[in-house]
Amino acid sequence: EIHMQTLLHWFSGEVYRRMLGRGESHFLVRLAKRLDFRPLEEVCASYHHSGGAGAPVTHSVPRLVRALLVKYLLNLSLRQLEETIRWNLLVKWFVGYALFEAGPDHTTLERFELWVYAHHPRDIFDRILNQIDEDFPAEREKAQIGDTYALRANAAGESLIHLVRHSCQRLLNALGEATSEGLAEVQSQLEQEVLFGRTEETQEYRLKPEEKEQRLYQTVKAAIRCQELVQARLSSQTEVVVEKEQAVHTWLAILAKILADELTIGRDENGQVTQVKPLPKAKKGLFRIASASDPDATYRVHGDDIDLGYNVNLAATDTFIREIRADTGSQHDATAIPDLLSAQQKYHNLLPSKFIYDQAAGTGKSHVAVATVSQGRTQLVAPLVDYSQRSQRFGPDDFSLSPDGHSLTCPNGQVSSSAYRSNSSDGRLFRFTPHQCQECPLTQACRGDQLPPNQLRRIYISDYRSALDDARTYAQTPEFQQDLSLRAGIERIISNLVCFHDARQARRRGQPSCDFQAKMNATAFNIRQWLRLLERRTPASASP
Repeated sequence: EIHMQTLLHWFSGEVYRRMLGRGESHFLVRLAKRLDFRPLEEVCASYHHSGGAGAPVTHSVPRLVRALLVKYLLNLSLRQLEETIRWNLLVKWFVGYALFEAGPDHTTLERFELWVYAHHPRDIFDRILNQIDEDFPAEREKAQIGDTYALRANAAGESLIHLVRHSCQRLLNALGEATSEGLAEVQSQLEQEVLFGRTEETQEYRLKPEEKEQRLYQTVKAAIRCQELVQARLSSQTEVVVEKEQAVHTWLAILAKILADELTIGRDENGQVTQVKPLPKAKKGLFRIASASDPDATYRVHGDDIDLGYNVNLAATDTFIREIRADTGSQHDATAIPDLLSAQQKYHNLLPSKFIYDQAAGTGKSHVAVATVSQGRTQLVAPLVDYSQRSQRFGPDDFSLSPDGHSLTCPNGQVSSSAYRSNSSDGRLFRFTPHQCQECPLTQACRGDQLPPNQLRRIYISDYRSALDDARTYAQTPEFQQDLSLRAGIERIISNLVCFHDARQARRRGQPSCDFQAKMNATAFNIRQWLRLLERRTPASASP
């Protein structure tokens, strides 16, 4: 047996030696020579998977780290990764297994990936980017470009009735995890056939409008009853595990949000539900939950494209992805820009001199947000939103604000210092009286036909006006056009992520797991770019 093991070990080494002699140009061979795996292994050193108490480690951390990189570099599922390690000799060598050694199965690989996602969701991305910066330090000095793409949820949208029912079921499941006695008590007081439907009930798509309306009413009424029973049970429960109770509160909040975002509910003087009607589309919530399977996912609307899932925002140079994050789909593109910059400052001590974006960031608010988070070190470059197209009348840009911001002068020279804060918005409304506008030669251009002569003329002045003025001045320079010409490069990067790294479809559910997937996809992209640029170096300029 000992001699056989020695022979197999020699044979494995000989096969790998001959294979590598012919495969030096393969990117995995070059990656094994170039990448320092020690920082990645140190991050994951506390992970331990063994065959039982006192048993030796079955699959070591160095092997699992390399396997995880292969998964994203080759865009494989966990089962595909298991098969690839088993039968692809080059991959088996890269991961660290001998020729006749058994590789990990997909459950072992999944346990490790979930552990990395839970404990070190961005460390692999950051530590590999640090090594790239050592080879290409000039990348840190480049201007950055940003954009978004859709990451479709690993869940389907549900009809409102099904969504309410599914959310109630998950609420009861969470309650059962927290207290089985509490679940039994709540279920005994519920009309479960009303809430969840009878086995033989007519499918929703076959219902007439009035029948569908009646089923929605009955379902929502039963869901509210379920909500009240669960809340009462939690209030009276004394022995509940905190983590389990938190899950119940989470699903109570989700159900409440669904009802508030989608419906108007009428009640009588006793608080009983008497009417349930869907809200008009314009009055529904902005971040509407569409699936109880993945309540973090919301609808991302970009023109004619509507995707249930996540809005992935990235910052990149023309070569490498510097930062990436996945937020819920309904989040506006420009909202994540400060987060992209602050993450780079926190994890890489880097703020770009310029950050180039599309018109979604072309507002004064975005410019102020970037200047604030970067302390003035990063200039936002984006085509400005043309507010003048919203109306044929004079707009805010046609009025002059005093240096102290206390008064506003109209195109005819009238001055107003009467202003008030516009609700909770970031701006003020200045008022010009009918007396000031009387016999003004610019009345038609300023007031138009819709504003009677006896009414105030109100002009909204944003708190970000000065930032917008500075951006407008820069937009007139040749440098601005040169900066915008760099933006096309981000489309190539996104196309690469989507086509070669399956960045369009979420593999798991929830914002944290989708954010981890986005970072690992970016890691795979950066590694391939890194090796490609190293290959292009001349021998004289190549690093040792």
